[in-house]
Amino acid sequence: MRHADSETDREAGHQTETFDGELVPDARGRTRRPEPGCPVEVALAAISGRWTTLVLRELMGGARSFSDLRTALPDVSAKVLTERLGDLTSRRLAVREELPGFPSRTSYRLTAAGHELRPLLIELYRSGSALLAL
Repeated sequence: MRHADSETDREAGHQTETFDGELVPDARGRTRRPEPGCPVEVALAAISGRWTTLVLRELMGGARSFSDLRTALPDVSAKVLTERLGDLTSRRLAVREELPGFPSRTSYRLTAAGHELRPLLIELYRSGSALLAL
């Protein structure tokens, strides 16, 4: 009787795959290449793009107008800020609201899904600080 993990099998490349249950708690993460349905890929796409994490940071504190965001992030161009806010709204991480009055103004706020990114951003900051200290 042969064992599934015999030396012959290892030499032939027949190894049983094992996954860390915390890193890969379900089958969606057991891919051999980046897949759009992989939760890690979805989270990375949500924060991708230059300035996105900073826009998210600003919106974590509550609704902000476009001009408030420009003031808080003076080095981002209006074009890039518009693109990032468009990305966040198209991913349903933020909503755009037209404010009453003249001139017309807009406000952006995070959705519940957008607020779900808070622990990820906190952990990325913590991990980045640890890497910088190496």
